[in-house]
Amino acid sequence: MRTKETLESILSFLPFSLWANVSILFAGVLVVCLLIYLIIKLFGRMKKSGEPSILIVGSMNTGKSCLFYQLNEGEFVETQRSMKEQEATFAIHEKFLKDKNPKAQKKKYHFIDWPGSPSLRLRLSDFYPITEKIVFIVDGTELDDDTFELFYKLLSAQKLKEKKIPFLVVLNKSDLIDSPDVKPMEKLFNRELSQLNKTYASTSFTKEQEDETENEITQLLDESEEFSLEKLQNTISFVKSSTKNGQIDEIIDFILN
Repeated sequence: MRTKETLESILSFLPFSLWANVSILFAGVLVVCLLIYLIIKLFGRMKKSGEPSILIVGSMNTGKSCLFYQLNEGEFVETQRSMKEQEATFAIHEKFLKDKNPKAQKKKYHFIDWPGSPSLRLRLSDFYPITEKIVFIVDGTELDDDTFELFYKLLSAQKLKEKKIPFLVVLNKSDLIDSPDVKPMEKLFNRELSQLNKTYASTSFTKEQEDETENEITQLLDESEEFSLEKLQNTISFVKSSTKNGQIDEIIDFILN
């Protein structure tokens, strides 16, 4: 009891300025801790052990999650529309790698299955720093404006351009009768993106606006030259697939090579 009274007596003689300094120091420590927490939260999704990160993205109901589960479990899994991305690190299922190099059977990848809802796309750029390849899934039987606008957004993202991230456009649902061939779809993508390129030529974003909205949409090519996907910094390939039926060999080749 006497010890407590002695301590209180000593503290009562400490100058107010010292208490103020202690308070400021304590507040500073709290701010630093908060910043560290936010940094860990922001970059916590970064690769933990060096696995290549594959971003699976596309509009709604195109078969993204179906591909994710085929790669992981080797079978079709009925999925529901999600409002949150799912991430997992795993080796591609052995059923798809029987004729591949033994090393490929053991190699693990960090897969990110991004939901198709437009309302979630502001956070999509959080994954650009770790992305090494993009699998862009489209419903070949039912294309809409959102598909082309999302693809354009990805192609114009500065971080993805700087890293020259390769894209694989997957025309999914090839098991359906009205599924289109690759060549006509390449021409359609060229035509639609050429139109978007003209649209964004008249739209300018300041650096502050881009940072504020996480919107990095810019003109891909100068309007004076003929638009072509082959002229872009990123390599872009087109394939057909049926994720439902497990016909994903060309997707796997893209991931492995």
